[in-house]
Amino acid sequence: MITDKTFKTGDQFVVTPNATFGDDACKEKAMPPRLSFQAHSAPISAAFDGTAENMYVTLHGSWDRTPPTGYKLVEIPFKRNEDGTYEPVAAADSREGYKDILSNKDVTTCGGFGAAGACFRPAAVVWDSNNARLVVSSDAQQGELYIMAKA
Repeated sequence: MITDKTFKTGDQFVVTPNATFGDDACKEKAMPPRLSFQAHSAPISAAFDGTAENMYVTLHGSWDRTPPTGYKLVEIPFKRNEDGTYEPVAAADSREGYKDILSNKDVTTCGGFGAAGACFRPAAVVWDSNNARLVVSSDAQQGELYIMAKA
């Protein structure tokens, strides 16, 4: 039964937290993250390469955090399991299961309202039709597009 304290998300019903619905109840119903990014990194777009060996994620960053974080494109290596599913290569508790591909030289200049416009601030990522070049947009300064290819 759906009540005014319950809302539907996808095929699951979510109960509004209350005195009887705490951390223990969440542990029974929730799946922990497989790979984590630092808070305020703001991952907003992701795309796998043609072989699903790597996922490229834009970390948009947050203007209201000191020191700033994010403001980069990262590559997450993936592996294919025997059952055909994919997962990151890094251990589940890793917070460094990725490498920086494109970032600002000095992220400390990216923080503060308005100052973020002076930094590369990736928004979206997509592969071209041949899966040869990765196109990354930035909503900083003039709304740049970066087109990248492996050498």
